[in-house]
Amino acid sequence: MSKALQVYYSAVFGALGGLAGWWAVGSFATQAWGVWAAALFVGAGLGAAMGALVAASDGAMIKRKPLRAVRDGLLGGLSGLLAGAVGMVLAQAAFLALSGGWVGRPLSWMLLGALIGAGDMLVSRRPQRAAYAALGGLAGGLLGGLLYEGLTRVFLAVSGPAQVWLGGVGLVIVGACVGALIPLARQAFARGELRVLSGEQTGLVREVSDTATIGRYDGNDLYLPDAGVAWRHAVVRRADGGFELELLPNADGTARVGQQPLSPGERRPLRSGDRIQIGGAELEFTGR
Repeated sequence: MSKALQVYYSAVFGALGGLAGWWAVGSFATQAWGVWAAALFVGAGLGAAMGALVAASDGAMIKRKPLRAVRDGLLGGLSGLLAGAVGMVLAQAAFLALSGGWVGRPLSWMLLGALIGAGDMLVSRRPQRAAYAALGGLAGGLLGGLLYEGLTRVFLAVSGPAQVWLGGVGLVIVGACVGALIPLARQAFARGELRVLSGEQTGLVREVSDTATIGRYDGNDLYLPDAGVAWRHAVVRRADGGFELELLPNADGTARVGQQPLSPGERRPLRSGDRIQIGGAELEFTGR
């Protein structure tokens, strides 16, 4: 699956998260609550919905493993709930201080988007990857917030019920922007990538930020369900200003960089353009 298609699916799932959050939060009469209680509840609901759907997109559409999608979605939802609750309270404070408008609304969504992106730490346990995701969420919140504010101003005079539906459209836009910009930022800042040239996952491209695990377990960064691929087979990691490939000590399979075979526990430096054979799959590494 191409990088563009991965961004597209993440955007679609983010939009669905915004829609689900709007429907769930809108089921409660938060207008009658105190401003801070409402902000806490709304942020938690929106963050949980967006975080869950964005996190689930990889397992659902790329790895095509329903249980992985559910697991990642639960973790993403939990981190999104916490991030959304904190982010929306901070966002509400900024919104009130700046009297809303073109500055206040985008800033509020930027905070929420950045915290949802940072929640990737709970799913991936990779600080650098989570930092890139946070930057993507920040940019997505900015873009979505500006579009949301523009939409609000265009339809400022419409009736109350129409404003409710307008809010739903705005959250779909914000969710799509956050969902798209998180993987796009990870891809833009990554220092390398792995492309599957042959095998079950032919065409799939995965970025390498600091490390990337490879194997037939669907929790690996690069999931390869090919014959001869071990559960946890190999890892690509940063080393000495570049990258290296290590065949894991417990791997019950083989690996080769170019024509050089690797023994379990052995490492080989990687150069851009190197071909890697792991079981029945062939990969290409590209460094930047």
